[in-house]
Order: sequence, then C-alpha cells, then structure tokens
Amino acid sequence: MLDINVIARLAEKYTVPLEDVLFIALNTNGINLDCDYNRMRTAFRLADSNLFSYAKQRGELDYYFALPVNQKSPFVLVDNTLLLQDTVIGQTIGQTEDICDSHYPRRKGTSLNLNPNSRTSCRGCQFCYTAYQVPYDRKRLKTASDLKDFFEDWMTKYGLTDLSHLIQMSVVTGCYESSDEICQFLRTLKGVLTEYKFTGKIFYLGSQITTKDQLNSLSEIKPFGICLSLETFERRELLRDKKRLIGLQDACESMDFAQELGYEANFAYIVGMESLRVMEYHFSVLKNHVNKFPTINTLQMHKYHEATLMTPDAHRLEYYLEARQLLERLFAETSMRPLVWEDYRSLWFLTFNKEPLYGIRTP
Repeated sequence: MLDINVIARLAEKYTVPLEDVLFIALNTNGINLDCDYNRMRTAFRLADSNLFSYAKQRGELDYYFALPVNQKSPFVLVDNTLLLQDTVIGQTIGQTEDICDSHYPRRKGTSLNLNPNSRTSCRGCQFCYTAYQVPYDRKRLKTASDLKDFFEDWMTKYGLTDLSHLIQMSVVTGCYESSDEICQFLRTLKGVLTEYKFTGKIFYLGSQITTKDQLNSLSEIKPFGICLSLETFERRELLRDKKRLIGLQDACESMDFAQELGYEANFAYIVGMESLRVMEYHFSVLKNHVNKFPTINTLQMHKYHEATLMTPDAHRLEYYLEARQLLERLFAETSMRPLVWEDYRSLWFLTFNKEPLYGIRTP
C-alpha cells in the first residue's frame, strides 16, 4: 500500500528528494476526488512540514498539476486538503475540471501556450485524453486578423500594451490538414508577434514539420524551437495514422537539420508504455540528435484507457525512478536539463542527477 513511509523509503533508496518521488506518484496515480469529470487541474501548495524539508529549505512550495480523477488513488482530496492515506500533503488552490483551452500561460505569464487548431478535434493516439476534455478551443486561429483579435483581447484582459514580456510562444496543436498549413500559420504568427514587440522564441510541438523544405521555410521565424511528438519508440501502433509514419531515423535526420538551421530541436516521449530496455536503447541514440532536453511526460491513465496501454512494469512506482536514473545517466555529461516550467508531469521536480533544478513552477 502506497503511503508516505513507502515514498520516504524509495527516496532514500534512489537518493532523490522525497518531494520528487511524491509528485511522480501523484501524477501516475491521479487523485481520488468526488466529482463528475475525468480530469482536474489545480495550483498546489505543499504543506509547510518537516516531511518536505528539502522543498521547505529552498522555499519551493508552489506547484501546478493536471491529474486524472481516479477513485482508487491513495491520494484523496477532502475539501481543499490533499491527503496520502492519513498524511496531509498540502492544499489545492482553485481546482477545476481540466478543460481544453485555446491558450494558457506558464512561467507566471511569461510564456504563452497557444492552441490554434482545436486539439479536441484530433483523434487517434490511444494515450491521448484531449479528445475527452470539455472543448474551449473550437475557434480556430488561422489568419493574421484572427491572431490580432485574440492578442488584443488577451492583452486587454491582463492590462498589457504589447507582448515584449513573453520569452516563449508555444504552439501545441492537433494535426492540421497538411504540413504546409502549419508552416504558413507559424510564419503568419511570427509576423503578428513582431508587431506586438515579441522578441522571444516560437516553440512548436507536433509531428507535421519534418522535411528539409518545411524546416527551411521557417528560417524567417527564428529564434525557433521544434519538438517532434514521438511519444513512443517501438509501440508506434498506439499513434494516429499520420503520426506513426515518422520513423525514428527520419526524426533524427529532421532534428539534425533543424540544428544546422540554428533551431532548438528535441522530441516528446511518454514514460510508462514501453520497457526500460526499449527506453535505454533508443534514448542512447536519440540523445545525440537533440540540443535541448527531451520533453518527457509520465503516462496518466484515465478510466477510458485500455489497461494494455501501460507496460506491465509501469504498475510499480520504482519503474519511474529507474527510468529517471537511466535518463540522468545518459544526459549527465551534457548541458541539457529539464525545464520545470514546461512540464507539470515530468520525472523531475526539484533535482536532476542530484543537481538542484530551479524555475517558476506555476502559470
């Protein structure tokens, strides 16, 4: 039975902060919450307790989570208090259903995620939960006029006069009809952002920009980062038809060429669907083709997911800690590290390979 003593023993065994083990367990188990929806999100303040002495010492008590609702989870939310069995973990702040928004901030509003293509309309990847979320993303942003209307409304809401404070604009989409369409959108976005004094990076996460011609066509939008949505290495049948066509060798060549053009390049992967052996083999190859730490998420199971989605070993919390160890070993000698503000369901929260990780962890 998972309780705080088990968490503490694993933290000691793997020489990681108790808080990191706790948050991995929370993300993979979800939350027992009396509600009528499948997924929730919340700001979270860790309890000011000696249990969490490392986070307390660093003054790192504020986090953000988006979690599956799971009535079998040992993490229970009573009013606004999160419990693991009988241990108080902390307080949720403003918890709501995790709807699919057209946009949302990160890093205390200095990074903006934009969903211009109605992600909830995209279907096919078996691990994806977006299609089951309440869709607040139905209005597509296609033209410069659409984007200007959106940014004007957004700036008015927050009392802003331009977008010069943003360090990154992240474009996260469902599949477009064609690769040319998403490339054209990114060029249009760059033009509009420049009008609003944005000088940060445009970051694209998806699977439709892979060829040299497509990547070349985006040279005018630098600084630019591309994250290829691989998600699995060998279980490619779990992906929708268009995404599974990207071979791993193709991905390596795409990321290599992106770097030649001066772009940031990495890929996204979900831990929990494949064995550690598969992970270690492919990460050891792919790490040589990125210049940014991969976007690594833990698998979150929802009630409509097939049990076979999860690899058998991933039922053990130690599987995720072992995955963390092997990835730290592979990337230890590089300068690449996880960015805590980009990923709320990572394997890393406060440390990486015993090194402290710093950053803003709330929207």
